[in-house]
Amino acid sequence: MPPPPTAEEEMPITPMVRHRSCATICLLCLILLAVGCAPRSSSDAPIATALVTPAPGATATARRITLFDTTPTTVAPTTQPVATATGPNVVGQGEGNDAAVGDAEIRAAFATERSGFMVVVEGVVARRLADDNDGSRHQRFILALPSGHTVLVSHNIDLAPYVPLSEGDVVRLRGQYEWNEQGGVLHWTHHDPQGYHEEGWIEWEGARFE
Repeated sequence: MPPPPTAEEEMPITPMVRHRSCATICLLCLILLAVGCAPRSSSDAPIATALVTPAPGATATARRITLFDTTPTTVAPTTQPVATATGPNVVGQGEGNDAAVGDAEIRAAFATERSGFMVVVEGVVARRLADDNDGSRHQRFILALPSGHTVLVSHNIDLAPYVPLSEGDVVRLRGQYEWNEQGGVLHWTHHDPQGYHEEGWIEWEGARFE
């Protein structure tokens, strides 16, 4: 009785089968090499799964290969707005918008007996006076500046609204300074109906009277 056939005799491996098996194994190695060399991070997500099946008759088992997206991610730079700052708008020689400049202007004008310039000041109502009803009616009060200098404010209420202020109130105004020995007078704290003179105003409690 002849001996039983061996595994090679039952399923002879032809050159074609060996060639296909080698090609499959090489392909598998190339895929594994590419996946192993590609940079990955903890946030990489799989994008595809490939099932590699060996050729018929090959001894290699089927492998499931997971491919990852290795495309580099670019992040656009954020643009932050650039903050800009502007200083106070101060115009010299009596035209300053800054009340501190106006205070200094008046003290200098009082020392040199200078008159006839527009100025912006801010101060506290030190005393209310009786209205002047001789001719054009004027509301009058004494304004104490931060420096301690005091001026008389004469506000024309025939051309501008009456200001219902009280002693101790803070007011800001623009008017024309005229020198006198008592500290000076501020008038033209209103608009000019003819449009010839620079306009003035009084600001009190968030309202402007002009």
